[in-house]
Amino acid sequence: MREPQHLRAVVPEGEYVEFWPAGTVAAGRFRCTACGGAMHVKYVVPACPTCGERLWEREESSAYARRRLGGAD
Repeated sequence: MREPQHLRAVVPEGEYVEFWPAGTVAAGRFRCTACGGAMHVKYVVPACPTCGERLWEREESSAYARRRLGGAD
């Protein structure tokens, strides 16, 4: 499976980003890979309530979070 071009462009070389599909048991802060919406998950990762996307990443590894904090893309 090839990752989408837009996701490869925002992840620096050598850095690993783990993606979490909807339905996965997890807890913590996540960001939608499509719209960047944030959500605190307590048990099961849902589909994004904003855009319907079913793929998430941890907020601390999210390119959306780095942009908001003024970090590198």
